[in-house]
Amino acid sequence: MPKYENEFSVHSYGFRPNKNARQAVGKALEYIHEGYLNIVDIDLKTFFDEVDHCLLMNLIYQKVKCPKTLRLIRKWLRAPIQINGKLQKRRRGVPQGSPISPLLSNILLNELDKELTRRKLRFVRYADDFSIYCKRPSEATAILKAIEKYLQTKLKLTINKEKSGVRKPVQFEILGFGFVPTYQKGVKGRYQLVVSEKAWKRLKQRLKTITRKTTPMSFDERISKINDRRRQQRS
Repeated sequence: MPKYENEFSVHSYGFRPNKNARQAVGKALEYIHEGYLNIVDIDLKTFFDEVDHCLLMNLIYQKVKCPKTLRLIRKWLRAPIQINGKLQKRRRGVPQGSPISPLLSNILLNELDKELTRRKLRFVRYADDFSIYCKRPSEATAILKAIEKYLQTKLKLTINKEKSGVRKPVQFEILGFGFVPTYQKGVKGRYQLVVSEKAWKRLKQRLKTITRKTTPMSFDERISKINDRRRQQRS
């Protein structure tokens, strides 16, 4: 991580020291209040299953020259997975759930950050969740097409066209939050954050599970688990 951290974009907020989802959401709101109301919302199709091993290893090799380390990372990337009861080696993708997976995703998607910065675009990225902020609808549409082509040709990644598109703030959600206009006399173009419907349903379901009478847990344990959830949300 120290080899890459200083080169990562300030607009990349996922799984990095002193960066978090709250900062990413705050930056999105800042762009919207500056008048960038046409948002390019791109959803990467099964990102962690589509990462090209050769491309990723070439990016790592630019900074990591130790053969043993590179061999270890390659073996880990190729670790077999069970499909229909049989073990098969991975040809693409990054195994999820390990400490190194978020770093590897940031190494690859940092190339996207560089392209967006080169184009002087305003963007927010949290791991594989990213959005671009524009003033004009025509500009946003053109950028969507250009970035889709870049992802396909340079990073060998595919976007989910059904979940991607150009949105207005009221149609857009980021990391569990949505945006609604604030109605104040003499004030235009101001929005406030609201919890998205999906995030609200998830929270209620978790609370129901923790507080269910049939769950074998003391009162103090239930309060502790609820507080743990609150701390996780804040981080």
